[in-house]
Amino acid sequence: MSSCGTSTPTTPSKEALPVIRVNGVTIEETDLANELQYHANSNFDLVVQQAGQTLVIRQLLIEQAQKHGFDVTGDNEEAGVQQLLETQVSYDDPKEEDCKRYFDNNREKFTTMPLMEVDHILLAAAKDDIDGRDDAKTDALDIISRLQKDPSLFAELAKHHSACPSKDTGGSLGQISNGQTVPEFEKQLMLLPQGLAPKPIESRYGFHVVNIARKIDGKPLEYEMVYDKVRGYLVHRASHLAIQAYIHGLVEMADVEGVEVKFADENIYVQ
Repeated sequence: MSSCGTSTPTTPSKEALPVIRVNGVTIEETDLANELQYHANSNFDLVVQQAGQTLVIRQLLIEQAQKHGFDVTGDNEEAGVQQLLETQVSYDDPKEEDCKRYFDNNREKFTTMPLMEVDHILLAAAKDDIDGRDDAKTDALDIISRLQKDPSLFAELAKHHSACPSKDTGGSLGQISNGQTVPEFEKQLMLLPQGLAPKPIESRYGFHVVNIARKIDGKPLEYEMVYDKVRGYLVHRASHLAIQAYIHGLVEMADVEGVEVKFADENIYVQ
């Protein structure tokens, strides 16, 4: 018992990790334990499965690279595996009609970025300050409620509450286009219609009360202007699917113990 009369919490014991073997080669437990950190999920069994699957695929690719004479020792592992995939995985390049069909079916993706004149009020809070971010969000919602009743208060509220230097200009960020703000803020901003946003936008800096003073929607782009982008996407997709099929084949032929390799997630292999 602690001095204040409450029981001292104990750290839960670490759950046992499975012994994983790939074609007779045992995956080191330290490697599996280290891989766990890259698969965040509250379900520990799922984390172990995903981490184990990653290491199984890595081992199979290393084995194949060695069989084909590629150096995968030490720092050469990634380059050796890449050489393996470049020589053993093939796919058809997209044809002109494939590119045109994709463009015609996805025209909404090929427009110029909208131009926006934006005012904001930043309620700042550090990324790791949970209580601070909760308070910032509450304050942002309160400010939005006040502005919905009286929009003319924006400049005054920005001056008193915003943690951004723009507070001295009524919260104005001026004209914003692609790449001028942090990605998580920009992504949400570009989806907003003109006017006061009904909810605050969250970013790494905190929560933003946003008013779109003016918005000019993006204009459609001609096929010739985006051909390289379309073709690049289709080549990447074809390459990705071909690699997935190659890995699937390796797993099908392998003797894997201790973990189940699942193919529901299309992102099994990420270079």
